[in-house]
Amino acid sequence: METATHERPGRARRHAGYVARTLWNWAYSNLHNVHGSYKVVEFAHLRRLGPGLLDPAHPWATGVSPHTGGPVWREHILFATPPKERWTGVPPDPDEVIVTKIGRFLAAMVQRSTAADPEIPQGARRRMPHAVNYLHGAIHFSGAFVLFNDFAEARAHLDDPAFLREVRRFARVERREFTLVVRERRYDPVEFAWFTAFIRARLPWYANPNGPGDRVQYGTPSPYPAVNIINGSWIREMEKLRRGRLAELARPPIDRARWFRGRYGGPPAEYSGMERFHAWATYQTIRVKGFQGGLVFTRRRRIEPGNWEKYQASGGRWRAEVPIPAPFSTPSPREPREPRGAGPAAADTALPRALREEAHRGVRREEERARRGDPAVLRVLSLSLGVLCVGISVFLCARNRGNRHES
Repeated sequence: METATHERPGRARRHAGYVARTLWNWAYSNLHNVHGSYKVVEFAHLRRLGPGLLDPAHPWATGVSPHTGGPVWREHILFATPPKERWTGVPPDPDEVIVTKIGRFLAAMVQRSTAADPEIPQGARRRMPHAVNYLHGAIHFSGAFVLFNDFAEARAHLDDPAFLREVRRFARVERREFTLVVRERRYDPVEFAWFTAFIRARLPWYANPNGPGDRVQYGTPSPYPAVNIINGSWIREMEKLRRGRLAELARPPIDRARWFRGRYGGPPAEYSGMERFHAWATYQTIRVKGFQGGLVFTRRRRIEPGNWEKYQASGGRWRAEVPIPAPFSTPSPREPREPRGAGPAAADTALPRALREEAHRGVRREEERARRGDPAVLRVLSLSLGVLCVGISVFLCARNRGNRHES
């Protein structure tokens, strides 16, 4: 797909409505995420989905489509920019291999819940509840992929209203999940957090940053940097699983000719102060949870006993997630590192030792500042977010009641 290079008039941040739209997207996505979290609790505990609901040969566990006889993931690449010719460090795999690695990684999670006798106990071998493993089947088998070279290129497209309209149209018509993948595996984790806030400022859904490097916010490991833009379509698929409608889970491949046929892109937008604030505030909600950090549906002590020992030895200072600096500070640069298992090229591209140590000293200052955060600031932030969510809920209830009266 060819990328447009012309300047578009009226970029979102220059509009007076940028602040209002961003606040609305944040409030709505948080409420939407509360609903999604409740559904996870329902499937995991209230109406528990146990092990063995799917056969090990089920498409959710293998990624093989019964409609084509081959892996489904390459058929679900809806949009991809041309790969760069030169890369720093190890070049990425071809796009078909990238989505296959991500798909197999998620299919392996489903496979851990297909064994019922004996059941794989939750721990190092099966980190997540069975319901969480199952729902990743809906994401990797039914969902779509879009691929970009790096965060800057992705921002240039996500700041294009035409591209955003197509993302919303896809979710509304197809009712499938949507994963944004970045080919560059070397990235600054702080920028990854900002990039996730950039997405949430433009779309009304929750987004999780997953990647092969340091843990970012509520994200999890992934073979390539991938943001799951969670529109909630997975809930319908999980309801089918709960009701035993297993044949309906293997949906036909997406008709790619219907989607993303236009020209998209432009100059990449920069991260705004609101987006940096959102990334920092998200990290604060993780930091106050102590050792549990960004894990939500499972206890970290149960699946990471070695890290629990590190946490105790550090006097409670150890964190799995990368600290995010305050929004209006000048962050010290982090050196992008070669991800785990990427090969020996990291040694060829490493910074000189003096520069690396200077960068790391700046990072340590930010980490120390984050650890000494003012609890009063966190209380005010939590209260403000709570009042905002309650106000949005009251508004939606009043509007729905008015619509019923009119009808």
